[in-house]
Amino acid sequence: MIRVRPAHLLFLSLALVPCLGAIPEFYSTRPPFEQPIPLQYTPEGLDGISAKQCGVCHQQIYREWQQSVHAQAWPDPQFQAELKKQPGVSWLCVNCHTPLRNQLDSLVVGLIDDDVERPVKQANPKFEPELKKEGVTCASCHVRDGVVEGPYKEVDAPHEVRYNPAFRSAELCARCHQAVQSYPGKNFICTFTTGDEWAAGPFAKKGTVCQDCHMPAVTRPLAEGTTPRRVGRHGWMASHLRKGGETEPALWHTLAGLAPVGVQLKPGPAPAARAGAQALWKVRAVNARAGHNLPSGDPERAVIVHLFALGARGDTLAQAEERIGQRYQWYPVVKLLSDTRLKPGEGRDVVMRFKVPRGPYRLVARAVNERISDANAGYHRLPDSYERRREVARVELKGMGR
Repeated sequence: MIRVRPAHLLFLSLALVPCLGAIPEFYSTRPPFEQPIPLQYTPEGLDGISAKQCGVCHQQIYREWQQSVHAQAWPDPQFQAELKKQPGVSWLCVNCHTPLRNQLDSLVVGLIDDDVERPVKQANPKFEPELKKEGVTCASCHVRDGVVEGPYKEVDAPHEVRYNPAFRSAELCARCHQAVQSYPGKNFICTFTTGDEWAAGPFAKKGTVCQDCHMPAVTRPLAEGTTPRRVGRHGWMASHLRKGGETEPALWHTLAGLAPVGVQLKPGPAPAARAGAQALWKVRAVNARAGHNLPSGDPERAVIVHLFALGARGDTLAQAEERIGQRYQWYPVVKLLSDTRLKPGEGRDVVMRFKVPRGPYRLVARAVNERISDANAGYHRLPDSYERRREVARVELKGMGR
């Protein structure tokens, strides 16, 4: 026997009625990122709404999408591990990783005792298993009401098209990248605040939106055989960390090379000091290019700045480290312990003290983007091949102790 609050009897009754285009009424009570995008139908002139179908004509865009984190949003080993950790709340997460209702094997029609970990589900008769594997697929953004939408007013296509100005706005991305919700009595939260970070910063004031940085413009045919025009690349490189499911690593590296790294290291001069003297080297880490906090998104992410003083033989004389990111307490209750992330344009000094050696030495600063710590990767049993961190900036100076 399950006890359902009276207010939810209506939702349970809906489970007896086939839900075709409409979303079950339950979802209307939830924030946008907890709602699946309504069922989408194949536009006339196409054989389906899979990315592979789109790739028949949009070949270059399809190849770029295959390298992206969007394409790997569902099979991502870290995401799959998170789902297994607390399977009762998976329905809260899947609406960003597989956004279309077509991609969900079941739909939520109510909660037992208002508990988000006890959803009442019904089978989705319109579930498309192969589409689910595509994660954030082309149709997630581009197909609505049997029409292909995009940022262009004049398009000659074999299917119906419709101009939508949202494709040149941050709101399109904010549906998933601005997802904030706490759940009373639970030791989990949703805390993706990239949209708010952008809105509060200088990029929003200048009119620079997500696509300007994350979809670098290129002049080329939108579809094979069409006239070249200015289009955005579909790789969405950000942290420069690979997920591991890229189909063309060389293309991934090309796309990553087009995306500037957010952090910049600005070193002070090598100390002018005698051998044996205590010296100090200062390096400023700056969020020079990101229009949001650095890092942003998953609270496990961090930028780690390492400083080294190396002797003539490469021996380590001294080192220092600064972790830039958030730290949370997850048990027994969720609590933000610290947030040292850099706002757009903000910088922070990292300092290393060392004893100046006799003769030549080197000073090295490196910035590393970290997706997940080794401890958490081990807890999730992620494979060794899953990239946890990557160096994204480096500077070296030569010094001389006399």
